[in-house]
Amino acid sequence: MKKVTYLLMLFVVSATNISAQLNQSSLQVVGKATIKEMAEEIVFRIPLKIIDSSYVGCNDRMSLTLNEFKKELKIKGIPEKLIQTSNFSITENMIYEEGKRVQKGYQGSVNIVVADKYSPQLIEKVLESISGFQLNYTINFAMSDNQKTRLTKIAMVNAVDDAKQKALILAEASNVQLGSILKISYGIDQYRPEPFLSERMMSNQSDQRSQNELNLSPPMTSLYKSVLIIWEIN
Repeated sequence: MKKVTYLLMLFVVSATNISAQLNQSSLQVVGKATIKEMAEEIVFRIPLKIIDSSYVGCNDRMSLTLNEFKKELKIKGIPEKLIQTSNFSITENMIYEEGKRVQKGYQGSVNIVVADKYSPQLIEKVLESISGFQLNYTINFAMSDNQKTRLTKIAMVNAVDDAKQKALILAEASNVQLGSILKISYGIDQYRPEPFLSERMMSNQSDQRSQNELNLSPPMTSLYKSVLIIWEIN
């Protein structure tokens, strides 16, 4: 009990000291940094949909088409570990006839994802496979985990440097001197960072002209970080 009481008293004293520090003359500055770099990863999202008059027929056709498509990807040299599937489902296919919902067989769907480091060879292999099955697809370009970790470190250092530069300018303009740092808070930015993910929507059924105009190059992607630093001023 005495130990708990001592710890509580120590906490109260510490909190009081921090509060007293923050109530003295201080300078509060937000440092910001944005790092831009070309995204390293490419992600293909390929929705496969089958409609059939019977549940069994829908299930069988879904499984057959999925297996054949995965087989085609492997023939093209895409490792099985890069091919992921999710959300395999079969539902009633409901349509409207004369203002009423009517069941017309069953609809099956499954999402196929192929993701790896960007390369022209990968794009060519996947698009050739998609074309053979007349499927729609979505392409996403994203930062890899290693890329995000590396750029986050750079952005955090730059955000701190930005805060220091601003603080020095403000201190000189105000004819005061910076003392010790009273507080540092990370991630207090009020603005949403630019997304890691840059999405391009494309359809295999588009006309030839729009297909020729598709830009399949990785876009520049931004990573935004900010930091709040409070200095004591003299």
